[in-house]
Amino acid sequence: MKNAEQWKPTKFERTGKGVWRSNRKEVPARSRLIADRLASVYAAAIATHAKGRLADLGCGAVPLYGIYRDYVSDVFCVDWPGSTHGAAYVDLFADLNEQLVLEQGSFDTVIASDVIEHLHTPQALFDSAARALRPGGKLIIGVPFFYWLHEVPHDYHRYTRFALERMTMKAGLSTIELSSYGGVTDVISDLATKAVASRPRIASSVYWLTSLMRALPPVKKLGLATRESMPMGYLLIAEKVSAPPSSGGG
Repeated sequence: MKNAEQWKPTKFERTGKGVWRSNRKEVPARSRLIADRLASVYAAAIATHAKGRLADLGCGAVPLYGIYRDYVSDVFCVDWPGSTHGAAYVDLFADLNEQLVLEQGSFDTVIASDVIEHLHTPQALFDSAARALRPGGKLIIGVPFFYWLHEVPHDYHRYTRFALERMTMKAGLSTIELSSYGGVTDVISDLATKAVASRPRIASSVYWLTSLMRALPPVKKLGLATRESMPMGYLLIAEKVSAPPSSGGG
């Protein structure tokens, strides 16, 4: 990763207790809820699956670097030219809607955090990841579902778990985990905060008030019960399975 020594936390931060959450200095109140959820799900996935050489596709400001840097040996960042998040850490500029020029079987981990909704041809990213991964390598993808339009006009899709499974299968990868995060209570809280996004002080008050409400046992139970039917988003872990040994003829 270029300029790794200059990297600073943006979207996520680690608390004194070792818990990853939204960076209160960088993330406005309107986006803290989903950033809190993402910090948790990405941290767990990375701790379990990230290793070796990692490619961060659609890297932007590399918000996950602080989470995965201790688990991997090398980081290679890819993003498109003109990204709104800058280009300080980009090793390769490329259109993620096209097949990426990455050496075949050269990565142990590929990650695309909240990227594929911004691709009009997302299958290309799955195919590129499958080609770049070594056998046993993992693809980690996070994507929102019930979420407002963002980074327009480059916001093209919202995916169900069935669409994610299909793209994974078409790329020749095996889904080993596909989990939802959030639920109806998170979705409503997130929308309420975003509805007053233009008034930061009110948005901050709504964020804290809804946080207190979601902690109530009946509300928390409702959120968990609706996580599959009304998810805020999904986290996908896919694996490149080793090809079965060919049976030699004699």
